Amino acid sequence: TGSPMVSPTKGPTAMPSASPTESPTKPPTASPTGTPTASPTDKPTTSPSGSPSHAPTVAHSAAPTGSPTVSPTKGPTNSPTDSPTDVPTLAPNTETVWETIGFNGFEKEDGSGECDLNDWVDPGADAKVIENRWNNVHSGNCALRLQDDSSTSTATSETLIVANYNTLKVTFWYKPRRMTASSEEFHLYISKDGGNFALEHTWSSAEITDGIYQQGIVDNIDVTNASDVRIRFMCNGDSNQDRVFIDDVAMEAM
Repeated sequence: TGSPMVSPTKGPTAMPSASPTESPTKPPTASPTGTPTASPTDKPTTSPSGSPSHAPTVAHSAAPTGSPTVSPTKGPTNSPTDSPTDVPTLAPNTETVWETIGFNGFEKEDGSGECDLNDWVDPGADAKVIENRWNNVHSGNCALRLQDDSSTSTATSETLIVANYNTLKVTFWYKPRRMTASSEEFHLYISKDGGNFALEHTWSSAEITDGIYQQGIVDNIDVTNASDVRIRFMCNGDSNQDRVFIDDVAMEAM
């Protein structure tokens, strides 16, 4: 009877009261108050604010705006516009193209520098190929000299084929000497298909300068219906001292 009354009263009352009162109250209050307050305030505020604000703003604004706008605009616009416009403008027939069909500088074609008529007709005493003396040659070492007014005061070219051409041009250099009288002159004649020689141009003493080389050009000579032609120079001087030197004769056709 005595044992059951003491044990149930003291044992359960002292132990449960001291333990539940002190232990649950202190640990939850000290730990959550110090640590959670300092950590979330310093670090999350500084790190997320600096990084996300600068990086995403610069990258997305510069790249899409510059690249897509420049590339599609310049590429397709320049190429189709420049190419079709410039190429058709370079037409091949904008200027006259002459083809050389004959030339005579009155030197041998072997490069020796010796004088030669090179298949031109040698008529006689008043037409002669001369070496370079007293500056009577335009280029090289030789020139053609015509003098006086005789049947031999002429020089005639070889036959030139013009079957595929419509127009002939003769360019040469000449130096008159003592061709100052009003009656003195020299001429260019043309023969087509072996026919008679017809006068093409006359250089009178009034239009030439005595004593110096000057260029003579006769173009627009119609050879439309001709298969071949020959040219001839003729001198009309008053004596053997009245001369004309001729050099670098070029015959061109188109």
